[in-house]
Amino acid sequence: MTQQDAGQTAAKAGRRQQGITDRRRRLVRAAGELIEEKEDGNFSMPELAARAGVSLATPYNLFGSKAAVLGQLFEGQVRGFIKDSDWMQGKPPHERILGVVDRLVAAYARRPVFFRNLMKAMHALGTVEQSQMPYDGVHLVHPLVSGLAADGYIPAQVPADLLEATLIRLFESTFEHWAIRNWETERLHHELRSSFALVFYGLLGPAERAPLEQAMKLPPTA
Repeated sequence: MTQQDAGQTAAKAGRRQQGITDRRRRLVRAAGELIEEKEDGNFSMPELAARAGVSLATPYNLFGSKAAVLGQLFEGQVRGFIKDSDWMQGKPPHERILGVVDRLVAAYARRPVFFRNLMKAMHALGTVEQSQMPYDGVHLVHPLVSGLAADGYIPAQVPADLLEATLIRLFESTFEHWAIRNWETERLHHELRSSFALVFYGLLGPAERAPLEQAMKLPPTA
């Protein structure tokens, strides 16, 4: 193969990969549109293919399952949040802990219909499909936990991965209640702040605990 042939082959491969990337983006964007339009957030793969303007086989060829599409959609929504963690540097523990909750809730409050319906669509998946979700959400709390551990606020004997998993399960279950039971966003905010405060209250020293006490006091609910 000549250098020119090799260059042409590489160019064709690059165009083919770009085409795949473009179709994946169209499918994820179409999934977001359908979720926001439909009352329960649920859509079929034929509906997704039609909205994206691709063949019925394309979503399966590029993602493998509806769960993977939803996982990619969720990851795309929170990617900016994950990267924006510089604000935590130098802040006291309680401001980091409660600040993570405040920023998460603010992001969902900007698009409540979309995020409620996304959770409903994820909840409607079968058990097998749910186990195939490619994004587990742990990255949402990783900067918080790793930063507190690095600064010596979390005891060394506490496994960071276990703490992160506990926090994300709290987040997911509370988020699910907000979406499925149609909680007010204010209640989501209070529930998450009190839950995160309770977890870290048992880990931090006395001086760092005090500011979390107020956050653990839930307002009365109807």
